Amino acid sequence: MDFLNYLIDPFQYEFMLRALTASLLVGVISSVLSCYLVVKKWALLGDAISHAVLPGVAIAFLLKISFFIGDLFTGVLTALGIGIVTKYSKIKEDTAIGVMFTTAFAFGILLLSLIRAKSIDLYHILFGNVLGVSTTDLVLTAVTGFVVLIVIIVLFKELLLHAFDPVMAASIGLPTTLFHYLLMFLLSMTIVASLQTVGIVLVIAMLVTPGATAYLLVKRMPTMMFIAALIGVFSALAGLYFSFYFNVASGAMMVLVAGLIFVLAFLFSPKDGVVWKFIKKRKIVYSTRVEDYLTAIYRISNGSNSAEVSEVAKSVGENESKAYSMLNRLTKQGLIEFKSKNLFGFTQKGLEKASFMIKAHRLWESYLVGKADMPAESVHELAHKLEHVTTEDIAEEIIKELKHPTKDPHGKVIPK
Repeated sequence: MDFLNYLIDPFQYEFMLRALTASLLVGVISSVLSCYLVVKKWALLGDAISHAVLPGVAIAFLLKISFFIGDLFTGVLTALGIGIVTKYSKIKEDTAIGVMFTTAFAFGILLLSLIRAKSIDLYHILFGNVLGVSTTDLVLTAVTGFVVLIVIIVLFKELLLHAFDPVMAASIGLPTTLFHYLLMFLLSMTIVASLQTVGIVLVIAMLVTPGATAYLLVKRMPTMMFIAALIGVFSALAGLYFSFYFNVASGAMMVLVAGLIFVLAFLFSPKDGVVWKFIKKRKIVYSTRVEDYLTAIYRISNGSNSAEVSEVAKSVGENESKAYSMLNRLTKQGLIEFKSKNLFGFTQKGLEKASFMIKAHRLWESYLVGKADMPAESVHELAHKLEHVTTEDIAEEIIKELKHPTKDPHGKVIPK
């Protein structure tokens, strides 16, 4: 019951219910659109538009109209300006973005400083005030989100092709320029809808982080959008809870939660996580070292099935202490067995594995000389690398291609 009360207590207040609804709406809208920004490498464009809406706040105040209308107008105007400068000059898009958003942002600050109105809270404009969301703000956010999501659903295939391969989209007759500006318009609408919740400075994080996190986890766009939306919703909900109980800024807390999820995905993503990559790399390094030891023992034993620690250490280029430690590991794996303190030989399992490694090496040497016309004296290093990634099937294909060779280019017998 205590835990249930802990979950329910914040939402006994009407302003918290409005904040929750607005946060969830922004979490979904921003996250879905963030997938396009990540794929098209438009993160900086989102940053530009989010800063460029500041003049709209001042203009809306002067004209006594809704901030939503002023923000949307300047956001779209900036997006169009970036596109026009990029298209009709030799200036690249990143440079145009830098010029437009800094100019617009500076103009907005200048207007606000001239107004000097206490009714405009610059802190809330920059960092959001989700707890102060009004019913009107909520309706505008919901309508905006509905429009953005409907457009994405209806034009999903076209937008997807435009995002991944605009050249292909143009070649089949899609109006790529129209889709380019449509995405900019949707981006502007999403940013404006998110301002009240997370503010100008933090909106870019909600427009990039969920999509970037999903991109690390999955590769298909529909799944990526779904995962990004879940991350956005969870970040919004968790951020709201933390801000309520720890009395901290709601927008910043939402972004921080999203950032922490990104860090976890960066570290532990099943395919691309840094931790798993490190573990896989260590496994590959260890596996290669084991195979190098086995082939060294095979060459040293030369059919006698016995070798000394000092000889193996010299062959693999390590000191005797390291070699002895590695050989102990090989005994635990059942690949070799010690006959005395310094003398050991293969088990049946170890002999089969070592024989295959030698076979793969000599097959590759034969292939490189016979099919790639490489000199026999220069194929050893390349064959050594290839032997570690050779499977039984690959070895059989090489044997067929070379018509069942019995010796390598150096006259050494290729094991069966």
